[in-house]
Amino acid sequence: MLDIHTHLYFPDFDLDRDETVKRAKEAGVGFMISVGTDPEDNAKAIGIAEAYDGVSASVGLHPHFFNRPEIDETRIAEEAGRLETLAGHPKVVAIGECGLDYFSREPGRPITDEQKSRQKEGLLAQMGIATKLGLPLILHTRPSQGSMDAYEDMFDILKSESLTAVLHCYQGDTGITREFLGLPNVHFSFAGNVTYPVKKALEGTKDDIRETVKLVPSDRLFVETDCPFLAPQDKRGGRNEPAFVRMTAGAVAAIRAVSEEEIDRQVGQNALRVFGRK
Repeated sequence: MLDIHTHLYFPDFDLDRDETVKRAKEAGVGFMISVGTDPEDNAKAIGIAEAYDGVSASVGLHPHFFNRPEIDETRIAEEAGRLETLAGHPKVVAIGECGLDYFSREPGRPITDEQKSRQKEGLLAQMGIATKLGLPLILHTRPSQGSMDAYEDMFDILKSESLTAVLHCYQGDTGITREFLGLPNVHFSFAGNVTYPVKKALEGTKDDIRETVKLVPSDRLFVETDCPFLAPQDKRGGRNEPAFVRMTAGAVAAIRAVSEEEIDRQVGQNALRVFGRK
């Protein structure tokens, strides 16, 4: 089993990081990716990969980074240069997490068109690095409430590229998923939210995440924790950790009516192809 999206460098793990990694390995999680989100955390993500066998790193700039008012074209270019240097580290297997995030936590105050534009500029800069270095992308995509807008914009950007990409913590509806399925290098990674109960009003509709899980071909499928976030249902309300990815894999297997061993085998093959690891 593997967990392609962790934030093991977060302070949440400062008191028991060694034990957390040990529990993951005891649970059969033999490969993890430590994913960076900003300049400081990228260095920490690499540090985690250096410290533990079976852990690789991804470096990137989260879309929230580009919402800061001080981020302009010059700063984007500077940060992209630093990121490219970091991405040359032998334990780095991907660029990300990067992407688009249009979700606003402030009711009545959506993110601005200027912020969306900077997010896109930042994403395109990181896509250029991925192309230059031959690395896949790990993409964060979060739409505004009740919309698929960020996914739609991501599709429009990716459709003119041939980059290998993983849509991490994927929550797209079946409509946008069918569009992404037309891009052969795009993959889909599901997190602990697939273990949560589905509202009755959504059951069997395009917004039922289980219908999306069924739709994704096995050779384009991944599972992850996004720890310390999104703990699966049995651990909900607590800290998530890589060992719990087995619960997500079990839920995906049940939804797809296959064995967990089959999910384990398939995502291992996919990781070898996409990240050069298994």
